[in-house]
Amino acid sequence: MAQQSNFGGTSDQDRLLDEATAVVKEQTFYLKRAIDNDNTREALKHASNLICELRTSLLSPKNYYELYMQVFQEMQHLHAFFSDSSRHKRKMVDLYESVQHAGNILPRLYLLATVGSAYIKSKEAPAKDILKDVSELCKGVQHPLRGLFLRYYLSQMMKDKLPDTGSGYEGDGGDIDDAFDFIFGNFDESNRLWVRIQHQGPQKDKTRREKERHDLRVLVGANLVRLSQLEGMTVEYYSTTALPKILNHIVSVKDTMSQQYLFESMIQVFPDEFHIKTLEQLLTAYAKALPSVDMKQVVVTLMNRLAAFLSDSEGGAELAGIDVFSLFRTHLQQILERTLQPPQSSQGASAAAAPGGVPDVGPCLEIQAAFMQFTISLYPGKVHYVDLILGSTSEILTKYCGFGGTEKLSGSGADKVVDLLSFPLKTLSLSVLEMEHYPALLGYLDFHTRKRVANSMVKTVTEDNHSLVSVEGVNQLFRFIEPLLRDMQDTPPTEGHDKETFASEQQQVAKLAHQLRSEDIDMEFQMVTAMRGFFGQGGPQRLAFTLPSTFYAALSLVSKIRAAEQRRAEGEEGPTPTVTVKKVFQFLHKTVTALQQISPEVSLQMWLVAAGSADQV
Repeated sequence: MAQQSNFGGTSDQDRLLDEATAVVKEQTFYLKRAIDNDNTREALKHASNLICELRTSLLSPKNYYELYMQVFQEMQHLHAFFSDSSRHKRKMVDLYESVQHAGNILPRLYLLATVGSAYIKSKEAPAKDILKDVSELCKGVQHPLRGLFLRYYLSQMMKDKLPDTGSGYEGDGGDIDDAFDFIFGNFDESNRLWVRIQHQGPQKDKTRREKERHDLRVLVGANLVRLSQLEGMTVEYYSTTALPKILNHIVSVKDTMSQQYLFESMIQVFPDEFHIKTLEQLLTAYAKALPSVDMKQVVVTLMNRLAAFLSDSEGGAELAGIDVFSLFRTHLQQILERTLQPPQSSQGASAAAAPGGVPDVGPCLEIQAAFMQFTISLYPGKVHYVDLILGSTSEILTKYCGFGGTEKLSGSGADKVVDLLSFPLKTLSLSVLEMEHYPALLGYLDFHTRKRVANSMVKTVTEDNHSLVSVEGVNQLFRFIEPLLRDMQDTPPTEGHDKETFASEQQQVAKLAHQLRSEDIDMEFQMVTAMRGFFGQGGPQRLAFTLPSTFYAALSLVSKIRAAEQRRAEGEEGPTPTVTVKKVFQFLHKTVTALQQISPEVSLQMWLVAAGSADQV
């Protein structure tokens, strides 16, 4: 059974729409007949009658829109008739005044917009005067739904009659200021009417009204599209005149859906070049948005658009003198802090609040992850920038959510931290280990999530073939991947129960031994020793997979040491390693001995390999 509403059920709506449509079709028939006979009086009467169907309050917004489109199509016949003075044989000023005598205000204003469009087209009066007059008179309809559609009709009828730069109506008809004022005024009124729709009807229907309101958003957004299409809308005009007024209006209308939609629409309809030049103005306005506005979608969309634009060779030139990173960093901090304000008991409570009074940090972390990706694409070599983002993220988690210590992130929030840590890993590789805040951010994650990041790090090093060239580098990396190397305080008892997964992880860790590279034999031996020290803490389960790799890494040094001794014996100059073959074999002996009880067969093979190598010395 169809759901009932204050507009009636589906069957009632269909009946009402059919009845209204029948009247429109009937009046259209008489309207066209009057136009064919060049009878202005009759044409106006029947046009007024068909417009009267839009006075209804019984139709749902969806059906009202369908009815409106029928009326709009038929009114174009009347507009064409008004535009041909040879047929109606009246001065446009007389026609303009005569339609204002219509008995009902809604038909009167629809007719006024129609005649006004033809009046401007005739150029018998300045376009700016007619636009201002019609726009002011349209304020007479304050019913949210009827007023919103009237404003949309006005916008459609006047879209090609504006005194825009380079248009035929510029000059005596006005200039870009007049064109902008008309569209902006229409936008202002349309948005206020749209916002008021939510208050029409009982509280129990609020959810349905919000959905219907959302479906009508294009009637408001069309005004922003019109503004973006103005020829006189240059970067300078946009930044000094248009944008300040638009942003001031959006922020002043304290409605979540309105701010959300209009901020997103502005990013889509205006060119990326405009956004670059006015970035500070945009971000300042974003920080003034209601806390309940989901700024994640807005900011992420803006970053993606700018990243694509600036990656282009022509777009990159727009960066001259603009520190995009600093602008985003400064204002994002304010945006995120506003979103994460502690929830209040009043109606102004933050929408980001989660049960328990702790803000939902997921959207904020997603913004930070997008900012990270944006920064890396724009400034690929700026390690300092990456560390600043990580530091601000750590500060947010501590200040607003109380994470740190025993409290750990989980769910989507943890996933976003993983993204934050993974993005720089792909481009900066092991440079991330030198950052102050990179390891610190790991402290907010639980064991399983830290292990995921560690696995990602190991795969990056091995699959991208990054070299480990110093003991310090080995120590930094292995401290970072500790969840894979040893049992920690929060390691679950079930760790290692999945034999296949555990073996795969440890085999991947063991491959790190192949990444030790140095021209200095002493350095290479020190790196192997450091690695052996970390592996030695892993317990029997891990040692079986990891120790053999250090055995073979050390064994490869024997031939290098002998080659260096041979060169020295032949009188060649070069560095002499301090590590001896004997010391290497002592290392091998210690490693195999540690494996004997854990993996006897593997130990036997290694004894034989070591013996074979010793036999050749």
